[in-house]
Amino acid sequence: MRNGEVLAVLLSINLLVPMAQSKDSVAPSSSQVPEHETKNAKKVSELEIAGLRPGQDTMRKAYHRFGKDRVTNELSQSGSVVWLDVCNRQMLTVSFDTNDIIRGVRIQHTPGVTDADCDVRSYSRNVRSRMGGTGHGLLFGDRCDRVQQLYGSPHSDDYSASGTQESNSFVYHFDRGSKGSQLTLEITCDPASKTVKTIELTAPGPVSP
Repeated sequence: MRNGEVLAVLLSINLLVPMAQSKDSVAPSSSQVPEHETKNAKKVSELEIAGLRPGQDTMRKAYHRFGKDRVTNELSQSGSVVWLDVCNRQMLTVSFDTNDIIRGVRIQHTPGVTDADCDVRSYSRNVRSRMGGTGHGLLFGDRCDRVQQLYGSPHSDDYSASGTQESNSFVYHFDRGSKGSQLTLEITCDPASKTVKTIELTAPGPVSP
């Protein structure tokens, strides 16, 4: 082998060795990251349900989106209004304060309503989405495993709205960055069907001066 060829081989070996070392140095560090930290690395904030932002939007926006003439007066109470999707047995409740600022938005299974005789197309996910879902795309009736895929691990030491800790209730808190602006997202799953039965986003009342 001539001197020029020997020199070329030596140069190639010198170039390959640092590349191999750099690959080896990357692998251990990436494998050292615990799996639970990888799952929780994505931090998302939820600010709306059904296109409504508690603590920011007024009832005017709710009436514009869903129609004031379509409110179910029989189920509405003082300080809240209700809309129904009879086919999919879901109910949208929007609560508000004395200034008409929305304080809570809740989508849930409609209690005490029998199955409606609707066209099969009325049960599609596209139709369910008309009632609204979260800003990140979670809808009433979705599979429960989507909850943590979207929002990560819940705050496990929180309690459901009923006052008892339940394994099928996921609670998250999101800080909008100003005093008294924390939002609470609570999602409840049906343990039998493993589908989402309640989605609720609430904002605290106005801060006293």
